[in-house]
Amino acid sequence: MPAARLVAMLALLILGACGPRAVAPAGTAAAAAPTATLSAPTVTPTAAADAPSSEPTAPSTPSPSPIAAPRCAGSTADGVMAFCLKGARVDIDTSIGDRDAAAILAQIGDDLASAQAEFEWTLRSTPRIDVYATRDRYVAGLTGVFGYSRATAEFLAENSVAFFEPTLTRIAVSWDELRDRRPIAAIRHELTHVVTLEACAPRCDLVPAWLNEGQARLAEATIDGAAWRLMRVRYESASMVATGTLLPLTSLWTQAQWNSLGDWEGYYKYQEAARATELLRADIGDRPMARLYARLRAGQDVATAYASLSGRTFSSYLSSLSGRITADIAEGPSIALVTPGPDGNGASYLLYGFPAAAPVTVRVRSRLYDETTQHTVSPQGALFGTIDASYPPGTYTITAASGDSVAAVSVIKRGGRAVRPIKDD
Repeated sequence: MPAARLVAMLALLILGACGPRAVAPAGTAAAAAPTATLSAPTVTPTAAADAPSSEPTAPSTPSPSPIAAPRCAGSTADGVMAFCLKGARVDIDTSIGDRDAAAILAQIGDDLASAQAEFEWTLRSTPRIDVYATRDRYVAGLTGVFGYSRATAEFLAENSVAFFEPTLTRIAVSWDELRDRRPIAAIRHELTHVVTLEACAPRCDLVPAWLNEGQARLAEATIDGAAWRLMRVRYESASMVATGTLLPLTSLWTQAQWNSLGDWEGYYKYQEAARATELLRADIGDRPMARLYARLRAGQDVATAYASLSGRTFSSYLSSLSGRITADIAEGPSIALVTPGPDGNGASYLLYGFPAAAPVTVRVRSRLYDETTQHTVSPQGALFGTIDASYPPGTYTITAASGDSVAAVSVIKRGGRAVRPIKDD
């Protein structure tokens, strides 16, 4: 198989939609963010990378300043700050400003170091990362730099937060969609793909889609401050087991199989793949990705490499997966908690293990605040919400009721507005 085809086969678009602050979503009316395998300049939409309207946004937080990264030598395009980091070139719209640019560069530096360390691989290429300030500039970059048609660029601008084009070794980032999310995680996902596609050569055909995407999603969830992402990976996977919706890994093996799943399955496949990857890494032990990919480059398939590195058969890994996913998680229906939330403060909560697509009444109550909302959990029995900076500080009780099932937890929320009107959303 030609190298370019292998690259195109493994590289996926990481897409996401900015969802509301409240528990998400009520039903599945919101459009899913599709995923595509790219073969420039066309894009084929296939599946969701984030749950429809499920990820909350957060207020911007102060960013590092001033910028200490080295500027690139030579002339640059008007309106662009060009930085030549060790391992990547980053072009940032000047309208983004120094403070946010410093935060972006600091995160990319961490991302490059982390991804290369995971695989014990020093990049031979120098990926370019273009950070566009606005939707219009994002569209202009997608057409003028990446070579997509206007229709494709508009589609991507509507659905994506960042993506990697393997034929160009280039990543595009929509800062409008990421500026209120902390930590910045989408770029690490894409850089993990960049490193993966070098580390697997010349046998990238041996990398299952679930492992490729699972490692990239897990990388997002293990950034400092992203405990809420890791909580979602673990508990949403457990909810899949509880509702009988866990996908056989054998059905997520090829890129065509992976791409065929959209909407809710298109989101949950990422969570399952990340959890499966986390467990596989635990079985291999020390330096798991570096040791595994060394075997793949030498021509061993994943099953053979796993057996030689872990001392277990791959069939036992597959057969025990559902039990291991739920082993350390209380049986649902229940509510999991994590602090801080996506805004770097507050708290996040996840309903899990509820009946598939069940209606649920969620009450969030404190001394100064009382809110009751009606929702429908996902077909996988889960629902994510956050108590962010718009809520006053205090001790909150979160109650979720569906039929005869009732779950309740309490959490202390620090910071936020001193007063907020009591109302239903």
